[in-house]
Amino acid sequence: MMPTVVMPNTIESLFAQNIHRRIEEVIKVDQTDDQILADEISEYVATDSICKWFEQILDVYKETPNKPHEGVGVWISGFFGSGKSSFAKLLGLALENRLVQGDPAGKRIGERTKSKKIQTLLAGINELIPTHAVIFDVATERGILSPNQRLTRSEERRVGKECRSRWSPYH
Repeated sequence: MMPTVVMPNTIESLFAQNIHRRIEEVIKVDQTDDQILADEISEYVATDSICKWFEQILDVYKETPNKPHEGVGVWISGFFGSGKSSFAKLLGLALENRLVQGDPAGKRIGERTKSKKIQTLLAGINELIPTHAVIFDVATERGILSPNQRLTRSEERRVGKECRSRWSPYH
């Protein structure tokens, strides 16, 4: 006798998450809304290749206090839609380790990768290396500003948001 196969009633029932939820069309590296960040982390798919790159960057970053040098940036390039912004944003959040809905981002992202090595590297980095990540999309203002001007403008926006959220009764 053949086992009975139960077929789902609808296509919707095949999905693990609510298909009617809001899904951001484009990852914005300067997006700071807690719910959006939590959703981006929980829905991130850390492939073997992505985990390899996380490990390589985190291994070098962890050694920085012992081997100081001038190179303090990471350049991420790839084709349109390849996940550059997601990777950069999550790497920055993990290193900065800001709280996302009450939990440290580094812990959340480490758990999402399911890599013990990444979890261990992030725990060590977050404990020993205070980090402020500066992430910006070079293409956003291409042709208008120089790279230094884009970096300055990115920092001005970030600091302005922090100041408004800390001292303004309206934010």
